[in-house]
Amino acid sequence: MHKPNRRDFIALGAATAAAAVGMSGPRADRAAAAEARNTSAGETAATGTLKDAKHIVILMQENRSFDHYFGLLKGVRGFSDRSTVELPGGHGVFDQPNGTGRHYPWQLSATQASGGADPERLAQCSGDLAHDWASQHAAWNHGKMDSWVSAKGLRSLGYLTREDIPFHYALADNWTVCDAYHASGMSATGPNRTYLWSGKISESSKDGGSESGLTWETYAEALEKATVSWKVYQSTDNYGDNGLAYFAKFTSAPAGSPLRSKGMSTVPRGTTEPGDVAADICDAIAADVRAGTLPQVSWIVPDQNYSEHPMATPANGAHFVHKVIDALNADPDVFNSTILFLNYDENDGYFDHVPPPAPAAGTADEFIGGTSIGLGFRVPMIAISPWSRGGYVNSQTSDHTSVLRFLEKWTAAIGKPATCPNISAWRRAVCGDLTSMFDFTSPVYGLPALPATATTVDMGQCAGLPNPAPVANKLPAQEAGTRKARALPYQPAADLAAFTTSGSSVQANVKMTNAGGAACHFSVYTNGTQRSGGPWQYTVAAGGSAGDFYNCGPGYGDGLYDLTVLGPNRFMRRFKGNATKAGKDLLVTASAVSVSGTVKLRFALTNRGASAVTFTIKANAYRTGGPWTYTVPAGKTVTDDFSPLTYGSGWYDHTVTASSDTTWSQRFVGHLENGLPSVSG
Repeated sequence: MHKPNRRDFIALGAATAAAAVGMSGPRADRAAAAEARNTSAGETAATGTLKDAKHIVILMQENRSFDHYFGLLKGVRGFSDRSTVELPGGHGVFDQPNGTGRHYPWQLSATQASGGADPERLAQCSGDLAHDWASQHAAWNHGKMDSWVSAKGLRSLGYLTREDIPFHYALADNWTVCDAYHASGMSATGPNRTYLWSGKISESSKDGGSESGLTWETYAEALEKATVSWKVYQSTDNYGDNGLAYFAKFTSAPAGSPLRSKGMSTVPRGTTEPGDVAADICDAIAADVRAGTLPQVSWIVPDQNYSEHPMATPANGAHFVHKVIDALNADPDVFNSTILFLNYDENDGYFDHVPPPAPAAGTADEFIGGTSIGLGFRVPMIAISPWSRGGYVNSQTSDHTSVLRFLEKWTAAIGKPATCPNISAWRRAVCGDLTSMFDFTSPVYGLPALPATATTVDMGQCAGLPNPAPVANKLPAQEAGTRKARALPYQPAADLAAFTTSGSSVQANVKMTNAGGAACHFSVYTNGTQRSGGPWQYTVAAGGSAGDFYNCGPGYGDGLYDLTVLGPNRFMRRFKGNATKAGKDLLVTASAVSVSGTVKLRFALTNRGASAVTFTIKANAYRTGGPWTYTVPAGKTVTDDFSPLTYGSGWYDHTVTASSDTTWSQRFVGHLENGLPSVSG
């Protein structure tokens, strides 16, 4: 969160306090909420569709990256990721530059004990880091991902473990966690919350701390027009995190108006635990649940102490989330008809290793002052509902506007469509609508057993504590094992199609294709020292293709090339060789094909040279056996179909080499989709 000093206490004013008397909102909202309750899971036959959800609740917490919280969680794209960016010098993305040395991510609770504080307390009180527009873009470094320590400091590499945040891990283990959910912008809290509530930002609101007086329509207003009941649950101290308060229509709304009473009013104070914001908010939610007046759409905004901002503790945040779940379960029928989205506004300054998809230069509505807005770095997202039970991972690319997209789809399903016109065409293409996180045909009702959280509240009173410091420098070992994975709409492919020459110029031509049902974002990196520049960004529509060339002649490696193509869900291709040698005449494609109704990976090995060549395919993971060799005559192509869905749950990782050129190799990593749930890689 940016400029925390302005958030020590937010007094919402006398008009807001007066409007708070009617916390349940206007009579129309009561009727809509009561209708939702009367048709909840326990009182009507399920349709097996999105329409079965009657309440959508959104709790956006503060300033944690995905790797910082879940880099060790088994079965997600964390510290054991095989499809990563290579940094200069051949270093992996986890081995970050640190001045003249290097440093891996380090465990905050294995820190140097100092100041009389135990390591766990220091881990809970890790402290916030730079996370403004400039430092976020500096760490990203146009996608090179190599400047975290210089932009944020060594603490940016700190991470937490299952022992540190057991409740968060339990949420992921029992419901569905997304490992490809990004902040909307590489900036601070304000801009990202503006995206959550409205779908876009402006130049004046790009950097946090200046989010006020915004004039475009929020999604709450769209819900109001569509007669969908809604409300913000907050106290007088909301840490400045209610994104509706950034908009002039809300701050100037008269007392008693829908925008004021539902968007700016506060919950009653001190009902069960005087002075405790978590209790006040959750008491209000539980009261509405029991009364049958929980709105169809709710946003929840805690104070700093429970927000998980690094100046507070994850333990406090866990307790608040637990209380929210319990409040929704005050009537089990309501909980069983509710979707709770738990997400985080931005990463603070904490490291994440996955390069965010970025728009190509000139993409409409995605640049401010010539700099791309986002996507931002990955942040945690967990969907808590009967339709997301089971400990799944979802790896569809998404961001905060995806929450609005979900609401668009859900309101249409219930016959009250509310749309958000502010979301850019590029985000609508690249980011999903979160429906792939759910299986509405197989709900699991009720609450699983969850770790207790009350005893850890305020375990890390942070005032006056020193910052944690690393004691070890090694690649973290992610928890072993996989987890169930949701089906995805992707089927990407990429190949080094040909070399072209013009005079002394030599160019490697890469083709990217997308046989899936949703757009794929690709980025192309140059590795090694042959040339600088990049990465280059491409968005390929469903069923479409894109191509580009990369110089590898004089001044660009003198024939040497080493290119990496990254795509969604750990997709990777790497092409290495020398354009002046025999490998220039070789072409390999690896693409999804349907054979007798089964999706397979077809390797096509083409020899455009004058002599026979023997290709060798080696399995780097997922498949045993091999290597497999294929002798291809001059001018011919040989194909072979591999079956990753049989031996690797759809996953594959193969390297292809050739007898004619020892400098030449190509690596193919990815996952075949067949429309069914799978297992993580």
